[in-house]
Amino acid sequence: MTQTNIQVGKVSDLLYDLMTQTKAKKFRAGFIKTNGEYRVGKFDLLNRSTWKQTDGTMYKRKGKKRTTDADEYILAHDLDKKAPRNISVKRLKWFSVGKKVYKINRLEVNDDITIVMFDKVKFNHLKSLMTKGDINE
Repeated sequence: MTQTNIQVGKVSDLLYDLMTQTKAKKFRAGFIKTNGEYRVGKFDLLNRSTWKQTDGTMYKRKGKKRTTDADEYILAHDLDKKAPRNISVKRLKWFSVGKKVYKINRLEVNDDITIVMFDKVKFNHLKSLMTKGDINE
């Protein structure tokens, strides 16, 4: 019998706490996009107003407020494609911060109750998570 810590709260708050508790500013994540594709990338949580795009031009945010719900989406900046991304909390499969890698397992009890488990896996499993094959195991 193993002991586990149970926390009651919003999943997005727990994710944000896990992502910001280390000195590392960047994180990697694997998630399912809305069209069903598996996507892996490097991100950070900095809220940028201007950034340099991949073609070298500067982009400035238009000053409008956020259009997505903060409890359902993580607003992260993609460091590979150099643009902001909304990562769905429901479709997030794993993330790593520093040398810690977490796999996310969900169990939907009903519309109001969802059990989310953050399983710590060894850092050497990161390479297999970065490919498409090992996300459900």
